[in-house]
Amino acid sequence: MAKKKRYQTIKQSSHKVSNKKLRAQHEQCYIVAKKILRHFELNPELIDVFTKRNRERLLHVFYITPVVKPDKEKTVPRQYIRNINTAMYQYLKNNFWGNPEHNITLTELATYGLSFLSNIEQAFEEKFFEENSPQFEAARTICEKFNRDDVLNNEFFGLMTDIYHLTSGYSKVNFRMYGFAFDCEKITKSCGCCYEFRFAVRITAQNSESKFFTYNDIKRKAFRMHQTDIGTYLPEPVTVERSKIFPKTKENDKLDIYIQSHVLHRFKERMNVFLPTDQNILIQNAFTLKMKLASFENRVLFACFIEKHPIGYFTFFVQDSCIVINTILPLTSENTPEGKKMHESLPLTKDERIYLGMDKLSFYLKVDFEQIPILKQALIDSKIWETKLEIEALNSVDGDDNTLIDLDKTIFVKNYFDKYVGL
Repeated sequence: MAKKKRYQTIKQSSHKVSNKKLRAQHEQCYIVAKKILRHFELNPELIDVFTKRNRERLLHVFYITPVVKPDKEKTVPRQYIRNINTAMYQYLKNNFWGNPEHNITLTELATYGLSFLSNIEQAFEEKFFEENSPQFEAARTICEKFNRDDVLNNEFFGLMTDIYHLTSGYSKVNFRMYGFAFDCEKITKSCGCCYEFRFAVRITAQNSESKFFTYNDIKRKAFRMHQTDIGTYLPEPVTVERSKIFPKTKENDKLDIYIQSHVLHRFKERMNVFLPTDQNILIQNAFTLKMKLASFENRVLFACFIEKHPIGYFTFFVQDSCIVINTILPLTSENTPEGKKMHESLPLTKDERIYLGMDKLSFYLKVDFEQIPILKQALIDSKIWETKLEIEALNSVDGDDNTLIDLDKTIFVKNYFDKYVGL
């Protein structure tokens, strides 16, 4: 008997806790619903038109906190999952739906907000309210203001962009590439009859795919470029139409893109002002979302950009139905549009440019060009200066560009120009 009585006490206590939690959720959803009405330029008090029974349905919270998890177990390092989850949490917490003055965080929208919008939309479609009643008219007025699918697709686009950058930063074409699927999951509760929804970001992983190519009697391994999962977009190998490489061709099949392993090492050396994660993003963007081809002296190059400015060019050869990336040219190379223009006014050899460090992006940060006017002018005339300014802006410390200058490097370059270039 004692045991039975104790069980009943615990059961009653649990029921009270459940009711208390439910009331707290309803109260918070009520607050968010008022914010949403303000967002729609409606009177927030419109929510009070609904009866107590109506509000019990409209304020029922069944969207729960979003989550990040691996698509398949043991395919993504736990630290990556934690980092992406933290980034998502911060994004949802610090960004707002619509006017920030309405104070609807994306966290509130993803939980209480979508619960309210889904409830009122479903209730109106099911004719839950008596037709022509104040509640019916209020529900119709609110439902005319939104499309729930548009809210799902548009308001969280920025979050998907952030997650894309994170997964791309962790991706290495010669090891494993990560993507993500963005979905709204239905979760059946323990009772078996009730369910909840939540946004789920599932991190996907794809191991590298490689093959060997022989060029100039040298056999080298190259790795296939892939576009990973991006939200609702499925992964696929990266290709480019043959006509974009050979404009006069009669064929227009698609060429697969491979990148040789030594190119990745050379890229790391030359893009040395960027973190490894940023380098990974730059490589992927150059062949996927921000692919841009440049024609130069009857040759096609793949351009690598930051913002709107090139930082280098990839060269390649074509073998069978594959494009094989075989090097990355710095802007100062005379085999690039900017480098050729610079060479016209400043004819330095390839060995001289490498000796001075002009093949690395750090060159534009470390040298005080005010002390070498002719070099500065050559960079301005060739438009390399515009890229230098962009790199400087991305790497400045507290807005102070002078902290990046290396006096020893500046003296070294200036002395070389004074002695050997005859300036």
